Amino acid sequence: MSLYCHLLGRMASAALCCLLLLAGCAEPLPLEPAEPLGAARAELERLPGYGAGDFEPELAELTLPSLAGGSDKALRIWFARREDALPVVVFSHGNWSDKDRYEPLLKHWASHGFAVIATTHLDGRNMARGIFNALRYGNEGLIAARVADVRELVYRLPEIQSLLPVALDAERLAVAGHSFGAFTAQQFAGARAITADGEIGADDARVAAVVALSPPGPMFDEITEQSWTQMQGPVFMTTGTHDVNPQFWPDWRLHKMSFDTALSGDQYALVVQGADHYLGNLICRPEREAEPQVDAFNLISALSTVFLQAYLHADEAQVDWLQGLDLAQLSAGFAELQRR
Repeated sequence: MSLYCHLLGRMASAALCCLLLLAGCAEPLPLEPAEPLGAARAELERLPGYGAGDFEPELAELTLPSLAGGSDKALRIWFARREDALPVVVFSHGNWSDKDRYEPLLKHWASHGFAVIATTHLDGRNMARGIFNALRYGNEGLIAARVADVRELVYRLPEIQSLLPVALDAERLAVAGHSFGAFTAQQFAGARAITADGEIGADDARVAAVVALSPPGPMFDEITEQSWTQMQGPVFMTTGTHDVNPQFWPDWRLHKMSFDTALSGDQYALVVQGADHYLGNLICRPEREAEPQVDAFNLISALSTVFLQAYLHADEAQVDWLQGLDLAQLSAGFAELQRR
């Protein structure tokens, strides 16, 4: 009987969270005025990584056969065809989204010489599947399943490489993600989901860098103000002044909690004026009837690319460049890069 009640409680909690998400979509918040881009775009275009890189990105859509007791994994891999082994970025999508809805960003990274591997999690593909699996597994189950997905892709990199026409460098590995996926990525740098039964983490010494686009602030019962206090850099996170949600993050600064509370050292926060959770409709929700936020996307793409190159290649010159960049001045206040 106690187990039955426990399961009912988990289902009720997951259902409530789903209803809150739906309510959040229906009640937009008034937004702070945002400063428009005041700098000449030609100045920003000189930033390293700003435009497409030297490689034509190629796409491989593969199926990774199941391990014992698991299921087959559909993969979407953008890669550069080059002679040397490619640094790897494993990407985790946002809630109710999937591996297919981040093409502009993942292609951008691939054009700069990376292999970017994405799959679809239990909460992904569409709202109905996300809600069904939230009711079935609870928030803890979804968080743990996401970590397991990324771990499996990391563990099976040699097998994935055998399906590609290029070599992968497992020694130069990053995990990246957006929204719920950004928290998944941060777990590989020491972030924790805190539950009644303990913590869900994913520390992995093989992961050299993390990119977190619009990571959550506190949400559900498992992601709290204490979730990032053990998170170590290098971590690059982004948010924008219109990155708000009525139920979870009525103030965009809550997204930056992971930066503000993490352990100091190689922590970066990029804040862009007027940027929302989806950069208009460029990531996660391409079906949105919203103007694409191209300037914000280009800055996020550029600086995340430099970050990946700096830390996956252990390039001290690029690290120094990131540490010294006065983006607020260069962009005339449109964006700021903070460091800790």
